[in-house]
Amino acid sequence: MCRVHQNKWKFTHISIVHCLSLFPKCCATRKLRNILGPMIVVGLFVDSEAVKKVITTCSSTGLEQLEYAELILKQVQIPNAFLYNSVIRGWEQSKVSSRALGLFKSMIFNGISPDKFTFPFVLKACVGVGILTEGVKIHCRILKSPLSLDLFVQASTLAMYAKCGELEMARLTFDFMPHKSLVCWNTIIDGYVKHGYMNAALELFNLMPERDVFSWNVMIDGHAKCGQIENARQLFNEMSERDGVTWNIMIDGYAKSGNMNYARKLFDISPFKDIVTWGIMVNGYAISDQICVAHNLFEKTPCKCPVAWNCLINGYAKCNDMIAACKLFESMPCPNAKSWNIMLDSYVKCGEMTLANQVFHSMPNKDVVSWNILIDGHSREGEMNIARELFDSMPYKDVISWNAILGGYKQNGQFNEVLKLFVQMQVLEETPDCSTLAVLLSGIADLGLFFHGRQVHAFVCRKHYLLDSTIGVALIDMYSKCGYVDKSMQVFDTITTKGVDHWNAMLSGLASHGCGNLAVSMFADMELSMLEPDNVTFLSILKACSHAGLVSYGYKYFLLMWKKYGITPKVQHYGCMVDLLSRSGNLEEAVELVNNMPVRANDVVWRSLLAASRTHESIEVAELAAWNLIELVPKDSCAYILLANIYGYKGQFGSSQNMWKIMNERGVLKNTACSFIEMQRELHEFTAGDISHPQIMETLLVLNSMIEGLSTYISEIDQ
Repeated sequence: MCRVHQNKWKFTHISIVHCLSLFPKCCATRKLRNILGPMIVVGLFVDSEAVKKVITTCSSTGLEQLEYAELILKQVQIPNAFLYNSVIRGWEQSKVSSRALGLFKSMIFNGISPDKFTFPFVLKACVGVGILTEGVKIHCRILKSPLSLDLFVQASTLAMYAKCGELEMARLTFDFMPHKSLVCWNTIIDGYVKHGYMNAALELFNLMPERDVFSWNVMIDGHAKCGQIENARQLFNEMSERDGVTWNIMIDGYAKSGNMNYARKLFDISPFKDIVTWGIMVNGYAISDQICVAHNLFEKTPCKCPVAWNCLINGYAKCNDMIAACKLFESMPCPNAKSWNIMLDSYVKCGEMTLANQVFHSMPNKDVVSWNILIDGHSREGEMNIARELFDSMPYKDVISWNAILGGYKQNGQFNEVLKLFVQMQVLEETPDCSTLAVLLSGIADLGLFFHGRQVHAFVCRKHYLLDSTIGVALIDMYSKCGYVDKSMQVFDTITTKGVDHWNAMLSGLASHGCGNLAVSMFADMELSMLEPDNVTFLSILKACSHAGLVSYGYKYFLLMWKKYGITPKVQHYGCMVDLLSRSGNLEEAVELVNNMPVRANDVVWRSLLAASRTHESIEVAELAAWNLIELVPKDSCAYILLANIYGYKGQFGSSQNMWKIMNERGVLKNTACSFIEMQRELHEFTAGDISHPQIMETLLVLNSMIEGLSTYISEIDQ
């Protein structure tokens, strides 16, 4: 081809590409088809400038065009880093991070060296899909290249670790940076704040050589969200310059803490009042049960945006005034998806599933949240067939959808379906989150399926899930309930950053296995770790003292919880103390405690007292506990049977027969006892007196062999 024709084609191509950039996105795909054909025919894919312009254009005009961009990139004989960067950036900015990472791997496979622009894009993509392991691999590649000293690349690595919650690596990256920009300071502080490490954030904030408004806003927002509103106010007062975000953070902080008086004072003097500010105030009054004030403020709002409408509708719904919420919703000019979902969620929480289904089918546009709400509603009502039909017909599922249906099966006792669905999740390559695995482990713990629990633990380790989250709590609980408290302790010891829930799970496991002294020691370690125990912590330690008969320690912790930590004992705590006193033979003190409780004793308290009275042969206490228990739970056979047995044991056979007669007259049926045994990785249920199980004979033979072995062992010890 002569030079004249070459210039002609190049000019024509450049003109077309320039025109393509002027077309709206809806027309871009059709125009691309008209352009790419001639390009292939005349061989313009060998022209690097032409390819560069087409790929750059395609990478910034939408998802469908990105497919074309990647297709064109594969046709280029000698691609370079710029072309790969353009498409990788396009996928990352379009929130399709997995495609960005896939293209990066292809880039490495084809021998193209990443540059200082490549790494920031792929590190952002790692955050987008939440795959920390890929980010670590990319960081290792960076450290082996000259780009490890590039400030832009270092800042991107820091942001990746901070946003993924790997704050130890984020801090190491930050500390080794020779030049720390203001953006880097803000990034590490924001990471600490978002993951609840306010002390570390404050330490760095005080060391900052300079601060901007963003730095102050991050700290104020962190204190406000942690409930430290006075600390937030102190920083707010120290600021020399505030923007609208600063005022909104403080107003929202006071509103969410329930202090609407201070929120209103700040609102009145704020120089910046946008639609967010008005929405915060309307929502604050609504959630603090001042719905009339919220409505009056809503009427004064200069611009009634959807946010304000939704806050007021949600407020009426939370007050259980669905008539007012419905009227407000119907008068809303343009309800958005959030408005419809509020109505749907409100009906679901009220148990009005018929109305919820009507709203769902009336919705002009259903998003994934709408489907999730309805699935969760039917699951709560025990209608798992309907919930499963909805789940299967969803056009798009997110991890919350999977969690909703898994949680529904678990709540309704259909654990086999939980296992099947989790396997299906893996087959479809859906990534479970911490909540998914917590639901799975909780079901395994309830049934004592140790083998399945170990499999899930192996999966957690293989996929590098952090045990600092709810997964660590669920693993500790699972091993404890399966009878392996030593393995619970091993998991507990491997967790670097332990929260209150981790300590509570471990203390609860020790309590259930009668390890009272070890629980006492662990409680002391918890106090030394500077973590404040909560009411669940004290419930666990009191149970541990009760099971181990540690009366003095039980009294000590019971007084400690309200004297030192200001935690008001609940009926469950009193129940533990009654159980502790009853087990140790102090029945009179236990009865006195029950009579002086500031709250009414529940069935657990009376049941503990009744069981202890049988052990210590006290008919008076047994009668007191049994008749109170019958009053609370009239259809529970436990009270009738225990009291009848106590009468019989003391020789009062007439009273014993009378209790059985009363039980029969009231139509109370004896609860059928059953047990679960795991054999060869399968769970078997046995009911008392039932010999219909297909493996009953094999089980009885094994059981008799165990009993004989124990008898032999005991006789040897006695000798």
